[in-house]
Amino acid sequence: MGEVTGFQFTDDAVPKAYEEVLVPRLFEPWALLLLDECNLCPNAVVLDVATGPGTVARVAAKWVGPGGRVIATDISRPMLDVANLKPSSPDSAPITYIESPAAPLGVESAAFDFVVCQQGLQFFPDRVAALSEMRRALKPGGQLAIAAWSHIEDNAFYAALHAVLRESVPGDLADRLLAPFSWPNAQVIKNTVEAAGFHEIRIRSAILPLIFEGGIAQAARALAATPLAPSLAKLPAETHLRLNAAIGAHLAPLLRDGKVSANMTSNIAIART
Repeated sequence: MGEVTGFQFTDDAVPKAYEEVLVPRLFEPWALLLLDECNLCPNAVVLDVATGPGTVARVAAKWVGPGGRVIATDISRPMLDVANLKPSSPDSAPITYIESPAAPLGVESAAFDFVVCQQGLQFFPDRVAALSEMRRALKPGGQLAIAAWSHIEDNAFYAALHAVLRESVPGDLADRLLAPFSWPNAQVIKNTVEAAGFHEIRIRSAILPLIFEGGIAQAARALAATPLAPSLAKLPAETHLRLNAAIGAHLAPLLRDGKVSANMTSNIAIART
């Protein structure tokens, strides 16, 4: 996950909330879409960069099967601890988790058929360096697949959460929620991938729904699944009262039949070495 200061998953409680609240509703559906875009084949060797709790890695392992292999890297030890606790599946490729930054990547060169990175590159301090490392890891003709959220205005649930925070907490803390949406321009993404030496680049915008079936109370737990959570927990009681009131006000317009629902928009880029 993130390498940007202020958006790192260093607290043990946050990855657990992330796994419980966001993985099944947000990151697993997008993992399926991302891997479908790159047409994973059986017995392939896959590298998942910024794996978090292993969401994309586990889907990839199932798709390539027991004859394949998956390596998954992340800078966050708490996230990798959650990933390592998940049981392996006999019909899936083995997964090896490695604690490593994106640049340099702690993996061998020219070893992978596919490199994937779901919602990670926007956090890396040097995106060209990270992409160059991914290219180094790929075999000749190997394929890259990355995803990065579009503008926060195109992601109504998080736009509402940002409005909640701006109304309730110090502005510098509130604006940390903008980090996942800090690389939204498709042309900039394409240019950066090209600058790292990739070819045959195609990029498209994709939309999937995000639904919290448990309503506002469940949706509000998304804040506990962000690196902001430890700082939010330390705020005084009166601030928490303002925060809770703002949550109710800003999420109510997203309620449909008792569920909080909104579309998420991401750019997907596919390229070859």
